[in-house]
Amino acid sequence: MSTAAQLYMTLHRLATAAEAPDTATRTQGISRNELLTLLGISTRANGSLSEAQERAFERAKQTLRDAGARITHVTTDLGERYRLEPSNAAKLPAWNPTAEEFRLINTILRGWEGTELQDDAYRILRKIALTSENLTDEALAAAKILEPKTGKRQRAKNLYTYREPLQRIYFSDNPHLNELFTAYAERKTVTFTYQTAAGATRVQEKVSVAGIGYRYGTWYFVGYYTESSERKEYTFRASRIQKLTMLSRIDSTPINATFNAKNWLEDIKGYEEYLSVVEVSADSTLSEPFTVPSYGTIDSAVAATSYSCVIEPPEESEAASTRQRDSYAAQQQLLRTLTDLHSGAVEDPGTWADINQRNRNNSLDDLVDLLLGLHRADRWASAHDEAPMPLNQLNALYSVDTEKNRALGKTIAEIFARVDTVPFDSDPKDPDALKPTYINLLPDFDGATPNTLLNYARLTDTELAILVFTLSAADILHPADARLGSIRAALAAAYPNAPVYAQHLCFAPEEPLLQEATAALSSGNAVTIGYGERAADRLVDPYALVLHRDHMYLHAWCRTAEERYYAARGEEVPEYVPEAFAHPTTGEAENGEVAESEAGEKTPTFWRNFRLTRINHIHEAGAGRAHPVTGDTVPNWHAEQHNTQTNPFAELRIHPTEHIPSGEPLDTLTATYMRRSTHHVKKASRTQYVRIHYYNNAHGAGDKNILDTVIAHRGALELVGPAHLRAALLDQLQTLNASSRRGAPAGVPAEK
Repeated sequence: MSTAAQLYMTLHRLATAAEAPDTATRTQGISRNELLTLLGISTRANGSLSEAQERAFERAKQTLRDAGARITHVTTDLGERYRLEPSNAAKLPAWNPTAEEFRLINTILRGWEGTELQDDAYRILRKIALTSENLTDEALAAAKILEPKTGKRQRAKNLYTYREPLQRIYFSDNPHLNELFTAYAERKTVTFTYQTAAGATRVQEKVSVAGIGYRYGTWYFVGYYTESSERKEYTFRASRIQKLTMLSRIDSTPINATFNAKNWLEDIKGYEEYLSVVEVSADSTLSEPFTVPSYGTIDSAVAATSYSCVIEPPEESEAASTRQRDSYAAQQQLLRTLTDLHSGAVEDPGTWADINQRNRNNSLDDLVDLLLGLHRADRWASAHDEAPMPLNQLNALYSVDTEKNRALGKTIAEIFARVDTVPFDSDPKDPDALKPTYINLLPDFDGATPNTLLNYARLTDTELAILVFTLSAADILHPADARLGSIRAALAAAYPNAPVYAQHLCFAPEEPLLQEATAALSSGNAVTIGYGERAADRLVDPYALVLHRDHMYLHAWCRTAEERYYAARGEEVPEYVPEAFAHPTTGEAENGEVAESEAGEKTPTFWRNFRLTRINHIHEAGAGRAHPVTGDTVPNWHAEQHNTQTNPFAELRIHPTEHIPSGEPLDTLTATYMRRSTHHVKKASRTQYVRIHYYNNAHGAGDKNILDTVIAHRGALELVGPAHLRAALLDQLQTLNASSRRGAPAGVPAEK
């Protein structure tokens, strides 16, 4: 991979090509050989590239494009030439979010942590922090966003921690999200392998993405075939994509100005399919006939297997249901695949290694950070009589996506070593020093106008699309927040495409009682909810809606649990809540139980997260009470339940694609699970084993979720440990197999 310094010098050369002395470069761009030299890629003696060099060349060009450079190439009589596509939209927008607006943006964008779009979200945060005049060191100090004095001058607070006290969003993941958002924003076409409702796989070629949405806990996108004159729009579920390739071809058809993502999502029906089943589990609470919220036979087979139900074989008649027959066959194949996979001895995975850093494109991040630093230096010089900006002025803002400060020194020192004229200056006390700590930034770009390098500090089209989609989710999770309106208005002024994107990108979860929950939040009143299988009534003070992966929760202070706690101690509920008791709980309410601290003492946990799917009713119950909110509930919840290594864990082996015909590539599945795991084991230089920690409540919901996850992957994941969990899965599969052969539940004699 080309270094950030090489990428910077390449971008600088492309940006100044129009001022080159030779006519060919001015009119047609730089040559292929010059581009390769700038990127540090050597050619063979005959000028050709090896396969590895060709991959490095493509990665470098893509990295520049990801940074916002619109690179195009043409073939002329002088050979291949590369240049920047001129665009008025590349002008740096005058968007200056306030500290409080940034606080909300910082909160909602963290909903992508642990997903395919995590790095994009962090990059958006850094760009906003380093281009807003309201987020300079001085502005943050004026807003009293300060860290305590440490003997030195008081500095602006690390923006990594500056967000809402309650994190309300954690989006679900999909391995193709980045490609889909990029294809939409850049009008590129995609080709992908898609699983049909009947379980077959087909290749969908040259599809243009017209919109992206989220509903029923599933990602969708709408697209049309570019080679079809009808331009008929089709809906695809992202979870059914098994392999996707984004093509370089640009769709020249104008965006459909009448398409509305919200209306499109409302037309999608989460229909239920009725199937005849045999319930194997003795404690099953399912009723006949089995209702499967399903979009196809594979979904039906997976759902029935997860619920320990055997889909009955269809009747031998022409009137037999096609769905019954196909779902039965799909479940039989699923049972065979999973049983074979989990039978026999477990292969020793080897030595487990910590996953202590995320997989990110460091060269891209370093390049973007350098451009952002130049932008900040330009602003600084304008306000300080053209004085050079000390590098340490950037540290607090670069810490927006990590607890550690990011440094530009290494990249700057490498650029110093390559050329004489660069927009940096060494410390006057030692003009020959190249130590990064002594280097300042100057706003000198050596004629890099009108395509000044500062323009690449703007949001790319893909980043703008991600931000606009995230704002649509914030409308639901942060109702009546005045900051959303001002953010949208300023964003539309800076990025003319933002309103169009808002029409085509939409978050619209379908949850029971969502309107009632929103109304309860808006009213400020207390409510009585019926919760759980026994529909026990709880008196609660609603505080917020929370999206955690595929489920929405009502975050509330549970007065019922509070009263039960003090009644057991023979005390009255205090008028003011002790600060020590105000910390949010982790996990769902469990009948008012209290958590045990490390010291063995019991502390009440009255903040609860009630899943909307388990709430039976919501009724107003008088005036609400205010309670102190401390801690970042959902991040702590996620960390405590899924990353804390004292929690139980599952060890999974990621298998090659032959376990699922035309399934996800091994590398794609590995990347997805590496983001969720704490440890991994490499086999033959590729990660094949991952260890996932999870929270397991008193009802064993965590264990069941692991088993359901393995079943849903249909053979791409093997549960290798712990032994009791693998045995439980195998027992479930074998019981279902035995029941399906007899046509009756386990332990029940088949009729003769």
